[in-house]
Amino acid sequence: MIREEDLPDDTQPLSDDGHTEVESYILDGQQRTTSIARVFLNAHRTKIYYFDLKDILKHHDDESTSWIRTRHRRKGNNPGRRENNRLLRADLCLKQEKSDIYVSEYIEDSGDFPEFDRQSRREASAKIKGIFEKIRNYQVPIVSLDPDHGLESICRVFETINSTGTQLSTFDLAVARFFPTPDLRQLWEDTIEHHRLLKEFNGDRERIGGERILQIICLKNSEGSPVTSRKALLGMPSNTIASEWREAAQALEKSYDWAKFHGARPETLPNHNVLAAMAAVQHLRNSQNLDNEWLNREFFGRWYHSKVLQAGASQASNYRIGQDYMALRDYAENGIRPAVEEVKLNSEIIQGLKPQDVRYKSLQCIFSHITRRDLISSAQIKPESKLHDHHIFPRSALKRHELDRKKIDSLCNRLYILDKSNLEIGGSFPENYLKDLADQARKEGTLAAFKRRLEDCMIPGDPTEPSWELAFSMDRFDEFCQARADLIMARVREVVGDSLKETELSEDEMADVDD
Repeated sequence: MIREEDLPDDTQPLSDDGHTEVESYILDGQQRTTSIARVFLNAHRTKIYYFDLKDILKHHDDESTSWIRTRHRRKGNNPGRRENNRLLRADLCLKQEKSDIYVSEYIEDSGDFPEFDRQSRREASAKIKGIFEKIRNYQVPIVSLDPDHGLESICRVFETINSTGTQLSTFDLAVARFFPTPDLRQLWEDTIEHHRLLKEFNGDRERIGGERILQIICLKNSEGSPVTSRKALLGMPSNTIASEWREAAQALEKSYDWAKFHGARPETLPNHNVLAAMAAVQHLRNSQNLDNEWLNREFFGRWYHSKVLQAGASQASNYRIGQDYMALRDYAENGIRPAVEEVKLNSEIIQGLKPQDVRYKSLQCIFSHITRRDLISSAQIKPESKLHDHHIFPRSALKRHELDRKKIDSLCNRLYILDKSNLEIGGSFPENYLKDLADQARKEGTLAAFKRRLEDCMIPGDPTEPSWELAFSMDRFDEFCQARADLIMARVREVVGDSLKETELSEDEMADVDD
């Protein structure tokens, strides 16, 4: 809603008597409407918009906006015309009689068009006046809703109107619902500017990151069985969101920091919403001046990894987020351990996982958490290191050998290494580059350290044995994948303990892997 008291002192009133008759809230399109008002009501607090009459003649037809100029607003010194009448203040174009006179005076008297004859000046003047006439006659379509309509009904109308464009999120609705106070979009922009990890894991995707912060605030202030449904998020008091946003964002960043310590990277983080539940408990305890040591307990890491290793668990439902929050809150407050979910996994499943599968990402996190040194260079891998998802057997092998395409891209044939190491290896085959590494380690007397790196990276075999590199020949590729899958299973058991169940999956569950 644009109120007259929000406009600069020298702005013309919105109606003849200086007041608006009806107060209306803009549910959607408020940013575009605000931009229009700032230009054509001379309503920007720091800027004034002018139309360059000479540039309109040159560039209006090619849809360039170079003819729209801005000047800093100065109190009591904001003339309607500037620069020998070439610049016309934008709001004046809505006044037909005055703007027609100003345009004619400029074209005929300014001296900027010495090459124009009398007819050309008339045509130039008519063109600019015609453009202003189009602006004055432009109509903005609106859908007006009775204020007695419920929030859910309004949201449905909003979604229907926008159904042909970009899919709307709850955050889109919240931006419109609470504007102008708080301005959620501006809050999110300020948040990612000051919180490096939130920008790293969410980029500029306000729809996702902003909604998670709303979820945290909603969970922390919930009573009874907490939910983060659209209705619950949009029904929160605006002052609660404004007062708690900053602290909720800090708690969310700490959750991402915890996940990053445990091996997560933006491209491999398996589940954001579990971190939102974690952050909500942190936010609650911070508000009560209580510690968050529960995050550092060994059991919690086991619970988390077991949870994200569930098939199809990439995004929990609103109900599951609430359940996770209650379980973690009870754990933090009373030490009652939440139930650890069974992890159904075997070497066959591991070999068939695709990169988009949440379990693929979860396993990558486990590998990253334990692998501290680069296999190729032995350099330390730091949280800020640039890594590449390296094919141990190169994809070029598909052209030379009859290999299973799924296996060449499977987790068993992938390894995170430093970007420089990946570029150095290029398309080399492991029987060559691993042999070279082993020979160099023998020469330098560091073979034991090389063997430890192989074990950390779950590369099968013992480099101290003769002809060790033959295990990486192309005719033994299937054996390599099976051996590495077995090592991965052993590593998963170290992390999740006896919650790992090496059982055969049903046909439906195996179909999920194949799909």
